[in-house]
Amino acid sequence: MKLFDEKLIQDTIKTIQTPYKFNFYEENPFSINAFISNSTFSPNSSYHIHSLELFKSGDYTKINEHSDNIYMVTSDIFEMRGGKYKGTLEYCNYSIEQWEEIKTLIGYDHLGRPVYDYVNTKVGEIPAILKYKDFSISSNEAVNLNKPIYEITVRDNEAAKTYFGLEADTYANVTVYDVTYRIINVDYSKQGLIRIRLEKR
Repeated sequence: MKLFDEKLIQDTIKTIQTPYKFNFYEENPFSINAFISNSTFSPNSSYHIHSLELFKSGDYTKINEHSDNIYMVTSDIFEMRGGKYKGTLEYCNYSIEQWEEIKTLIGYDHLGRPVYDYVNTKVGEIPAILKYKDFSISSNEAVNLNKPIYEITVRDNEAAKTYFGLEADTYANVTVYDVTYRIINVDYSKQGLIRIRLEKR
């Protein structure tokens, strides 16, 4: 006899779950009821999320709705395990602001007619996880040099692909914390995520 069967696990989660909003910077956000628990201590501040409702890798949420901190699901979620969906949430330590010039009413002229101007307006963000990865060795120099590599992980969506210019013939340079990097590799191997390797120029 199992000490914890699936029904007991599901009944327990139902009593302790809380609603969480996911993907709130996108056109199709959604909410699920879930329970979030601590994971093992790690440098990237991760948590475990448990729910009877499906969520996927790349989805992001706030653990505390009054906080600005965003966490992204970075583990694969394909089917229920032990009567529930379970995933790992990692802290998004970097956020890419999205700005657009939007036609905005700024006042009226002396005849009462509306006056518009295009105002640079923040329309959203792309949550990201920025990590130091390893070193590359430049072999085309007289002296080989170690170059630090960084990896930025984002949700696989059009906003991220457009910002990083991933669908262009050649990748553009990327600025992170006022430092310019070049994209040296793009990894789509994990469903729902894009991992972009950056090398300082």
